[in-house]
Amino acid sequence: MKAFKRFAKEKRAARLENVKKPFPKKHEVLIQVSHCGICGSDLHAWLNHKGYESVLSKVTFGHELSGTIVEVGDEVKKWKQGQAVVMIALQTKHETEDFFCKSGLPQLSHRRRVQGLHLDGGMAEFVCIDQEFILAVPENLSMELAALTEPLSVAEHCIENRTSIKEKDRVIVSGPGIIGILCAISARARGAEVLITGTEKDEGIRLTTARKLGFQTRTVGSNLPPLSDQLNTEFSDGADALIEASGAPSALAESWRSVRPNGVVTAVALYSRNLDFNMTPFVRKQIDLRTSYASASPDYIRAFKLLSEGKVNPKDLISTYPLENAEEGFKDSENLKVMKAMLICKD
Repeated sequence: MKAFKRFAKEKRAARLENVKKPFPKKHEVLIQVSHCGICGSDLHAWLNHKGYESVLSKVTFGHELSGTIVEVGDEVKKWKQGQAVVMIALQTKHETEDFFCKSGLPQLSHRRRVQGLHLDGGMAEFVCIDQEFILAVPENLSMELAALTEPLSVAEHCIENRTSIKEKDRVIVSGPGIIGILCAISARARGAEVLITGTEKDEGIRLTTARKLGFQTRTVGSNLPPLSDQLNTEFSDGADALIEASGAPSALAESWRSVRPNGVVTAVALYSRNLDFNMTPFVRKQIDLRTSYASASPDYIRAFKLLSEGKVNPKDLISTYPLENAEEGFKDSENLKVMKAMLICKD
C-alpha cells in the first residue's frame, strides 16, 4: 500500500513509499483511510522543528483521519466491518487508577502518545488503530467533514472546558490558522461575538477566509497600530476572553492590553521559543492566564454535533490533495497557500 512516511529526523525528510499493508492485532481494527488532514503538528515534525524531538525518525504521518473499518481483531466485539469512524489522535490506554483518566483528561497523562507521530498514522491507504481510540461517525457527515473532527475537538476543549465561553461574550482570537478559525466557530456557536486577528502575511488566505465566514478581522504588525487601539466600540472596554492561537510570543505578551479586567487569556498554540514578557500588567488587571492542550472523547462528541448542525462549511476551509501529492500539500501548508490541506487516501 502507499503511505507518506518520514524517513529521517531531518527537515522535509518524508516521501510517499510502498509499504506492507498492516494486519490488525487482537484488539485493533484495520481502517481503510478516506481522508486525512495535515495538522500543524505534522508540519512541525516534517520541518523537524524544536519541540518535536519525540517524533519517530521513521513513521507514517497523520492523525486527523476518517475511514471505514475493513477488518477487526479477534477480541474486537463492539466494532464491525463497514462502520465509518474517526480516530482519537492523542491516546492514553485507560487505567482506572490513572489520575488523569479518572479526571477525564487522558491527554495529560505521561503515558500519552500521538498516532501519526509516535506510531504509524493515517496518511496511508490503511491503518491499524486500537479499538479504544475510534469513534463512530454520525450518518449525516461526509468523510471529508468527519476528518475535521479532531482539530475541531481541540477547539471545543479550548472554548468549552478551558475558557468557558458563553452567550454574548466578546472574544478575540489571535491567529487565523485552522485551530484559530475553529475556535472562533466554536465560540460563535455559543452566541459569542468574535473578532479574529492576524498579520499581513495572513491576508492572502486566512483573514480573507475569516471574513468570508462572517467574522470581524483586524490586521496587526510592527508597522501597524496595536490591536488595543484598533478595537471598535463593541470591544472598546476590552474583550471578555482572548484565545491565543498564533504561537507568536509577542501576541501572548501583549494580550493583556486587549482584555478587560478580570478577563481570560487562553493559549492554545504551541511556541517554538521561550517567552519573555512582563507578568505585572496581567496581575494588575487580574487576567486569568490559561492554557489548553489537545482533547478527549467528549470534545469529539461535541465536535460531531457542531459538524452535524452545519456550523462548519468544508468548502470554505478545505483544499484536497490525492495521497500521491502529499508533499505538495505540506509545502502549500508551509507557505500559507491553503487554509486546511487534506489528503484523499482512498482511490
